[in-house]
Amino acid sequence: MSPDAPGLWARVLVRALVVVAAGVMALGFLGPGEAVLVAGLTVLTYVLLWLRGRAPARATRGGNAEGGD
Repeated sequence: MSPDAPGLWARVLVRALVVVAAGVMALGFLGPGEAVLVAGLTVLTYVLLWLRGRAPARATRGGNAEGGD
């Protein structure tokens, strides 16, 4: 994703709001340490999804989508 991609900043803002909301909810239910953990895991999820989108597609075994011969 380039910085000039349309809608990039809107997606970043929405994801930041989701992270903050998850942290605030965890703070209310569980406590400050767990809130940081939940917010961190939420950020990690977004980072891993972003990395998955950047990774090249792997060829399946056998050359077709079903994985057969």
